[in-house]
Parts: sequence; structure tokens; C-alpha cells
Amino acid sequence: MYRLQSIGGSIYVALPREWLRSFNLDKGSPVEMTIDADGSIKIQPVGAGNRIKSELGSRIVVDVNDVKSTFNAIITSYLRGFDIITINFAGGAMEREIKRILDDARQVLLGLEIIDMDSSSVTLQILSTVEGDVPSLIRNMGKIARSMYLDALNALVNGDSELAEAVPLRDFDLNRLYFYVTRTIRKKIVSSSIDQRDLLKLVDLRMTAKAIEEMGDEAKKAARGIAQLIQLNSISNELLHRFKKDVDGLDEIFGKIIRKGLFLSADLVELYDDMRMCEDLRRDLSELKNNIMGNSTREHVLFKVIYAYENIAVRIYDVLSLVPLKFEVER
Repeated sequence: MYRLQSIGGSIYVALPREWLRSFNLDKGSPVEMTIDADGSIKIQPVGAGNRIKSELGSRIVVDVNDVKSTFNAIITSYLRGFDIITINFAGGAMEREIKRILDDARQVLLGLEIIDMDSSSVTLQILSTVEGDVPSLIRNMGKIARSMYLDALNALVNGDSELAEAVPLRDFDLNRLYFYVTRTIRKKIVSSSIDQRDLLKLVDLRMTAKAIEEMGDEAKKAARGIAQLIQLNSISNELLHRFKKDVDGLDEIFGKIIRKGLFLSADLVELYDDMRMCEDLRRDLSELKNNIMGNSTREHVLFKVIYAYENIAVRIYDVLSLVPLKFEVER
């Protein structure tokens, strides 16, 4: 919010420093001012109407009253496709707290860099603005999620607590790709005219990315539970064998999608067979989970681990349901 100021009998309002800098304006620079029918005032550099439209379409200025809301403001602006994000703080902000928030944001957002900062504002720019190949980016997400749930399982089989504890760290990389994919898809939709089929494909890709991101979340939960199970050192070989067989079956299905490449089309019969198999494996995991008896810590943790893999099976089924069929691609 800006306040009107009285100077020498005239009323003034300060123009945003970032706006002035973006157009190289200073004292004495010529500007045009128009008043719209609703009473709003538009100010623009002389002869720069087209530039203003493109600049305002790629930058956003956000005023925050609470420093703690800065992180959400950055995430939201990033996902909406803005290339330059300026955050203004109400009053003086604690520099240490702002720095921590910016470090957290840069951990999960690809290409986010600080280009200007003082005690009352920070300006960020997304340097990775080239639109990527969305299916390839999602395929990379799939590879990370797959490595997470497989390594969590291998940690359980081999009693490797160090491996189990390392798996959740990969979720940072998965989230970074997910945010970047979401941003890229949105920019593709709003920045160009696309037909209905391409729009539907982008929507399906967005849903696929979300399903894979959630797979990573479930694998992280499973890995943390497995680290506890290894310390408890108590799980039957029979249960472990059945559990591993189910997970290997799910990975055979999901691994085939990753190897083939997303959205390269699939045969109807083959796809439905994979979906049926995926659902059968999910049911077996559910039965395995529900057969766990007792109220000990071991049973409680084991229940949560198997439940996480059951949820991974659900997400794999969701991905399968979004793969286009050959006749749809050929139309």
C-alpha cells in the first residue's frame, strides 16, 4: 500500500523503485499518464506501451505484512510463471530470518537467484526461463521416485540403515523438478495459443507429475519407517519375501513406463493388463498390511511402511491411467 504525500502544496505518491529501474527511468524522464473510466491511473514510459505489457506479464511485486508468509509468496509467484519476483516487507525485517527463507526457497526452486536485496525488499529472478521438454522432465522425476522406493526396499532387505536414512534427501531434488514442471506447463498454457488436444495433454502431464511427486513423498515415509525397523531388527523372512515380491512387481510396471518414455502411446490390451496387475499387487499389499497383528512398535511401524507402498501402487495406477493409447495419438 502506498500513501499520498504533501510536498510544497502538491500531492505526490512514490513510484516503485523496481519499476523505475526496469525502464531506466530517473528524475526528469518523460512518462504518459491516463485515467481509466473506473478512476484508476495508468503510468507508462513514453512510447513503451508494448514493453510494459510484456514486462508486467513476467514480473510481480508482492507486499507481505508477515515475514513468515514470504516463502509461500515466492512459491506461488514461481508456480504462476513470473520471471522476476519482488517481495516488499512491511517495516524492517530481520535479515537473518529473510536469508533463511530465501535459502529454503532456493533449495526447492530451480533457477531462483537474488538480484537485489535491502532491509525492506528483495528481488528474485528465475534464470532457467527456457521452456523444457516436459515429458523428459517428468521422466527424470520418475527415475528419482523409482530410486527412492527401490533403495528403501533394498535397505530393508540388507539391513542398511545408512541407505534408508539417505533416501529422504532425494525428495528435495524431486520437489525441485516438480515445481519447475508445474511452472513450465503453466507458462506453456498462458503464453501461447494451443488447441484442445495439446491443452488436454498438458493437463495429463500435470496430473502425472503430481502423482510421481506423491510417490516420492510415500517413499520418504517408507524409508524413515524402514530405518526404524532395521534398528528393531525384527521382521519375518516370509513376510519380507512376499513384500519384496509385490514391490518388484510394481517396479516392473513403472520401470517399463520410464524406459519407454512418458506419453509415447501404449497398446490398449497391454495397458489394461498392467493396470489390472497393478491393482492386484495393491490389494495384496493391503491384505499384507491388514494381517499385521499386535500393538508393538514394530507392528505399528511395519504397518505404516507397507501402507506407504500401497499408496505408491495407487500412484502408479494413476500414471498408467494417463498414458495415451495408440489410436488416440494417431487420430
